[in-house]
Amino acid sequence: MLDTTSPLWWIFAALSAAAFIAAMLPGMVNRRQKIFVSMGPAFTFLVLLGFAAVYDESVTEWLPVYSAVLIACTLCVVGHWKAMRTFMTWRAENPGKPDSEGPDTPWVLQFVVTLPVCLIPAILYVR
Repeated sequence: MLDTTSPLWWIFAALSAAAFIAAMLPGMVNRRQKIFVSMGPAFTFLVLLGFAAVYDESVTEWLPVYSAVLIACTLCVVGHWKAMRTFMTWRAENPGKPDSEGPDTPWVLQFVVTLPVCLIPAILYVR
């Protein structure tokens, strides 16, 4: 098993970010949504940097958790691209309405299951 300080985690984190973007972009219908989704890995990395600074932790040691979050988000949309595109089209056409009035979002249930399955082992691995 890889050590948490291994530089290979940077490669895995980059691949996780690429997988996230590749999975999410097909569901976006306009430029604004695509830009917003593309910023997801960068925003998540900023959260990781903040965590590392506040708790005086190594960024490299927490890259498995960063990667797990991105992989969980990627896996939550697998098989739901059509529904996600339908929802994002509705959202683009109805910018002021709450999301609960829109079409179903089946990937949310998949996310609720996938996030703990990916995140718990990653946190246990780091600690």
